[in-house]
Amino acid sequence: VKGDENIQSMLVGTLMRKIKSRNWKKQRYFKLQDDIMTIWYKSKKAGKAHSTFSVSDVEVVREGHQSEVLLSIADVFPADRCFTVVFRGRRGNLDLVAESAEEAQSWIKGLRKLIENLENMGEREKLDQATPQLFFCLHQMADKSQTGALEGDEFVLFYKMLTQREDILKIFQEFSSDGQKLSQTDLEEFLREEQLEGGDIHHCAQELIECYEPSDTGTYSGKLVCCFYLTNIELINSYCIPAKLLKAMTFDGFLMYLGSAEGSIFSPQCRGIFQDMSQPLCHYFISSSHNTYLMEDQLRGQSSVEGYIR
Repeated sequence: VKGDENIQSMLVGTLMRKIKSRNWKKQRYFKLQDDIMTIWYKSKKAGKAHSTFSVSDVEVVREGHQSEVLLSIADVFPADRCFTVVFRGRRGNLDLVAESAEEAQSWIKGLRKLIENLENMGEREKLDQATPQLFFCLHQMADKSQTGALEGDEFVLFYKMLTQREDILKIFQEFSSDGQKLSQTDLEEFLREEQLEGGDIHHCAQELIECYEPSDTGTYSGKLVCCFYLTNIELINSYCIPAKLLKAMTFDGFLMYLGSAEGSIFSPQCRGIFQDMSQPLCHYFISSSHNTYLMEDQLRGQSSVEGYIR
């Protein structure tokens, strides 16, 4: 996507107005970072202070006056300069006004391109994109002295934050015959007993190993540091054969699988419209409360129709 002219423009950066209300309209400098995943923005008066958001957190980009805030300033700024970034979850919208219709279109098309690109990525590519950002955030959290470097206890804290998934490790070891990998038979047992998968379990296990097992490149002879399980490093005196050739899944592959859409607890049969939606609206029970319109806390939170839209 770096060759896209709209992405190139976003990488250079743009001055736009951030709109919170009819009376709150302030200029911010927006720029796409080199990781092609993070949008960085700050005000001229903010000094070193700045804010960021990830493209992976963006649900959709609305063009024109398609939010309550932008509708309130429709007489001031034309629709072709306005757009709204809608985030997943309960995070509030980001309403923006560009200096020109061309700049607005550049960001609208560029953001949509990045969202589409992210949606079309495989699980491995998503992991490759997210890892540097996660690594950086954990590094900052562990850097208690704020020196930019990790020393002593800070490094131990960083390592534990980076590797600690005792819940998944416990499941992995429960179903693994040798404690090092899940054979195809082990994985089939897990899919049958824990995931309650039906149909051709044998074929399903094969596909999961092919899709998520990362150890498919190169072989190394001699001693191999095989697994980093929390604070334990297990040294295996053997020849390393890629797990895919063994029709097995390592702990890394197991983590990737459980973190993917295929490892989700949500039933894929319910992802699309699966109920009769042809009846009048009053025939349905609508699961919302009198607080649905609140975007933040119950006492002082902003009221918005966005709550019902989400």
